[in-house]
Amino acid sequence: MNDTLTTTTDWLVDFCHRYDQNRRSRDEVADLKARSTQFDVTNPFHVRAADEKRMIRERVEEGYILPFAREIAGSVRQPFVEVGLRSVNNPILKLFVTRLPRKGKVRASDNKADLYVPYWSKLLTLDCAYIEGNKEFLSFIRIDCDAVFTSSEACLAALQRRVDEGAIPHLPHIVVGDELADGSFCGPHFIFMLEVGAWNSKSDERCRKAPVKLFEAVSRGLVAALLDLGADASAPHGTLRCKNPLSPIWQTLTPNASQFMSLKEYADVLDMKASRAELVRKSARIQSRMSKSASNELFNKLLDFGSKLLASWHFARDERILLPADELGNAVYRELEFYAATSGLAEDRAAYVIEKVATHLATSFDPSKLERPKARKRLAHVVEDMPTVEDRQRAGAAYAQGARFQKSFDTLKAAVSALQDGGKLDGMSKETISIRAGVSRAFVYKHLDTVLQEIVA
Repeated sequence: MNDTLTTTTDWLVDFCHRYDQNRRSRDEVADLKARSTQFDVTNPFHVRAADEKRMIRERVEEGYILPFAREIAGSVRQPFVEVGLRSVNNPILKLFVTRLPRKGKVRASDNKADLYVPYWSKLLTLDCAYIEGNKEFLSFIRIDCDAVFTSSEACLAALQRRVDEGAIPHLPHIVVGDELADGSFCGPHFIFMLEVGAWNSKSDERCRKAPVKLFEAVSRGLVAALLDLGADASAPHGTLRCKNPLSPIWQTLTPNASQFMSLKEYADVLDMKASRAELVRKSARIQSRMSKSASNELFNKLLDFGSKLLASWHFARDERILLPADELGNAVYRELEFYAATSGLAEDRAAYVIEKVATHLATSFDPSKLERPKARKRLAHVVEDMPTVEDRQRAGAAYAQGARFQKSFDTLKAAVSALQDGGKLDGMSKETISIRAGVSRAFVYKHLDTVLQEIVA
């Protein structure tokens, strides 16, 4: 299904005229080139070009035909026919087409984890379920939504409420999702087309760090504004990988053709203070419906285990660490699920937190940062009701002191146990024990008796 538009801005109308004129010119040049080139049946490029030309003609004349039930995008699709092209008479979808790579470089697939160049023809590629925008020029923002709405109309109504409340400045230009048999609208992607994009190719002299960082910040701001609607904070934004709004597989809505903004204009109206890690924590709590304390503590334990797991895979050169982000996320999810079940952490809705942590780790893992662990927001459930910065700082200092004490205590206990097992502890001075354990003499003098009591017990 594709909802067409009735109102467009003047510049978008001019764009559509240029789009149609350029398309006709390209078709005429391609036709002349084909007639002037002698076909060679032994040339694989000629054979492929002829096949695609035939497929294009059938696609235009007969429409998109799914002749038998087939699994596409994770679901079995029943046979259907969609006549025509979705971009016809739809300026927003025409605009989206121009934001894709040119010259047979569009990567697409019916499986979001495995994108490649399926056709030289962009027209044929636009039937694939998933597609990737031009990553060298960031020209639209894609927000993943994990929610299931009762209908596409309910989804638009929820978005309109966020606009009326001032959370987002306008409706997305494209909403594309999966319409289920019962009419519900599942897992939509919200696509905001940028009036002015950001160059993202290091080899291009037009590329600047500031606009790219602003793109990421605005993307986080939109996620934060739509978090209560199920926006996925762990999905990477710079990939420009999305459900393809021109594919007949999905239901596509284009509710906005009159409001376009630049990154700077978005930055003026969005709250972009929250980091990605903070948003992932919050989305895990919202979707799991656990209390903030329970969700945050579970998140911390899973994050610690998952970080150590990825580090071990990295240093052991485990083949799983080389998997694409989606497959790596699935591998981490399985390990986290087993860890939660065997450690007594599993709760009724813990799967939501596990999924967020797994996705976050898979998309943000950076081996260069293994030696620089961070503990941001680990005390979010503790400091939530503390009104002043001083109170929160005291709570953080107390937590850090306790963590340092426990680390030193465990180190001393392990060293004393090893010395005792080796028969070397008797008669050893506390100064020597502190040297062997690698902790301060003051700590040994103060806590050695407690350590010995725990070892005996």
